[in-house]
Amino acid sequence: MVVLVGGVGTLGVLGWQWRASATVDRVAVTGTQHAPPDSVRHLARVESGTVMIEVDPTVVADRVTRHPWIEDASVTPRWMYGTLTIAVTERTPAALAVDRQGRPTFYLDRAGHAMPVPDSAGYDVPLVRGLDAKTPWTQPDSVHGPSSLRRVLAALPDAGVADLVAEIKVQPDSTVQLVTAPVDGHDALSVRLGTGKVTKKLRTLRAFTRQVLANQSDASIEQIDLRFDGQVVTRTEPLDG
Repeated sequence: MVVLVGGVGTLGVLGWQWRASATVDRVAVTGTQHAPPDSVRHLARVESGTVMIEVDPTVVADRVTRHPWIEDASVTPRWMYGTLTIAVTERTPAALAVDRQGRPTFYLDRAGHAMPVPDSAGYDVPLVRGLDAKTPWTQPDSVHGPSSLRRVLAALPDAGVADLVAEIKVQPDSTVQLVTAPVDGHDALSVRLGTGKVTKKLRTLRAFTRQVLANQSDASIEQIDLRFDGQVVTRTEPLDG
């Protein structure tokens, strides 16, 4: 028994010594589509040969999430293989900001975080007009645009109107107006939301387009006003002549 206990103790000491001296031979990055793995490794700042036990996974994950496309990251040391694995979750675009000439400038996710436009992929999301065309992703974890815009971006999927809203226009007073896609013979319509109860108003917009516009052959409606709680006010095009 004494020999057995002594052997186990010796193995424990050797194992601890090995673990204390194990180094990072490779940094593996998974889950990226728009964030280049080399950029993630650069942000992680873990060099080959670093002692594994000295790597703080929480600190490394925080560094990695400073990439504008990365929403979340987890860091796992794999001692036996000398590998530090960084698994990332990228942000999902909810809208595309364009400049005054209509050129793409950056994507926005539902929370208002900005991501640079990638070279290889495009997303079928509403356009946002009226935002500053500078590069807002240079400040990690910051959101972009007025709160009125972020409320709309957050509400679009839950309200089921992501495919109905074609544009979001940010006005000088920071309010937003929507422009719909063409609906059942009607041209694109301007929608005034006002403030408050954004999800409820967007659901009202969805119901109005399905129940009224879809069954109305008269295409004279020009604007939908949802600023008044529980009401849908429409404005028609002026008569010719």
